[in-house]
Amino acid sequence: MKKKKPNIIIMLADDLGYSDVGCYGGDIDTPNLDKLASQGVRLTEFHNTARCSPSRASLLTGLHPHQAGMAHLQGRYGPYTKKLSEHSVTLAEVVKSNGYRTYMSGKWHVGSTPPHERGFENATMYKPPGYFSKVGHTINGIPMEADRLASPFFSTDHMTDQAIGYLESHTAHTPDDPFFLYMAYTAPHFPLQAKEEDILKYKGRFDQGWDILREAKFERMKQMGIVDPSWKCSLKETSAVESWVDEPHQAWRIQAMEVYAAMVDCMDQNIGRIVAKLEELDELDNTFIMFLSDNGGNGEFPTIKDTSILPGGPTYPTENGHYGYGWANLSNTPFRMFKHYIHEGGIASPCIIHWPNGVKEKGGIRRSPAQLTDVMATIVDITGSSYPDTYNGHTIQPMEGVSMMPILENDTPVKAYMFWEHEGNCGVRHHQWKLVRFYDQPWELYDMTIDGTETEDLANQHPELVEQLQEAYGAWTARAQVLSRPEYMKHDLREVRSEQVVDIEKLKRTMQAMK
Repeated sequence: MKKKKPNIIIMLADDLGYSDVGCYGGDIDTPNLDKLASQGVRLTEFHNTARCSPSRASLLTGLHPHQAGMAHLQGRYGPYTKKLSEHSVTLAEVVKSNGYRTYMSGKWHVGSTPPHERGFENATMYKPPGYFSKVGHTINGIPMEADRLASPFFSTDHMTDQAIGYLESHTAHTPDDPFFLYMAYTAPHFPLQAKEEDILKYKGRFDQGWDILREAKFERMKQMGIVDPSWKCSLKETSAVESWVDEPHQAWRIQAMEVYAAMVDCMDQNIGRIVAKLEELDELDNTFIMFLSDNGGNGEFPTIKDTSILPGGPTYPTENGHYGYGWANLSNTPFRMFKHYIHEGGIASPCIIHWPNGVKEKGGIRRSPAQLTDVMATIVDITGSSYPDTYNGHTIQPMEGVSMMPILENDTPVKAYMFWEHEGNCGVRHHQWKLVRFYDQPWELYDMTIDGTETEDLANQHPELVEQLQEAYGAWTARAQVLSRPEYMKHDLREVRSEQVVDIEKLKRTMQAMK
């Protein structure tokens, strides 16, 4: 009998920090992800694009988000963010052409064309925000009737129910075909809503505050081999974080972090359910599982509007405040900054690969750099699929990525350059060198081999290298269809407001005062 091609499951978390999960040193209980890591490999230098819609577009198409038609949040900037480009193909479209059955459950958020029109045979799509809300969810574009959804309802659980249902149906009806499941969790994106039993588990765990907990986490990460012991942990001030002792609403902040942890914990429980189903179906060994996050920890909505409104319940509104800079900085330990930014706190992602039939080492750590564009190339490689030159009558842009299999097998680097741009924040990585800047600010240069946390700017010491990398970045923006911030802002469909989460001028003054 011919050997079946490997099944593919991509599990994407939303707004999860680099070191939130246990196997990256985190304070949150994630036994199911930890088990996948102990029986697979972890990448310490995998990168996303710093924001939700752009990351999903890059992950699904193997292109940079600007090429994929989703350079910002869907719908924000007219043609720059309307839908996935017709000159791109999705992972689902590529593997479907190779005999795969394709399923999706979770958050789409890449434009007006729904998943069942971009290669997914069965797609359950959930409408954010609100984890307890039954309104707005669809299956292949058809609304699910809210009164027919079971109570109690929690979206993280329900999207897993749907995914397991797809796997069971697949096994019953097309057991000889390989499958691709895109499991796009909403957790732990705001609003801060979780089940009471999950929240109670974390009572007291974060009472020490972010300063002490971040220091302890950094030590764990060094001991685990996640970060180089010679690196310094970035100072909280370089991410606009105040000391815990100066936080005026400590009790509220503690509850916010407890709820956030509960949301991550619930996601891990549900990942465990999927893995258990794969074991039951005897498909686990032949399934390539990839877990990652769409951006770094989230510093949005840092101000608490009303401290009497507590996080956790089904009516908690995002606008009242999220978990804040301090906890986001803990989530991104040991890096600087958050979602939106191209400093490592914005783009560094946990990345776990579990595939017993293809990656034999158990518990390995891989340090070679990679990014979202490389996922398409990897899937094409391991499935034996063909990436098309044309699709549905449209010319398709070439893949931007490189297969990560050399990294997964023996940590052999596969890339000379990596590029990023979001909201005018931008960067380029060439081997150990990273050139990065905030929008409209001077370039900073870091040697990521000896300073992976970006604490010592070497731009003034290596002006020729800065110029070389700046030229490479400029050439990439021209090729990758990157618009400048003033250019894309002309298409703004909202009331004009600041794109930045952090006051960069204030942050700059703080950093200068520290020197």
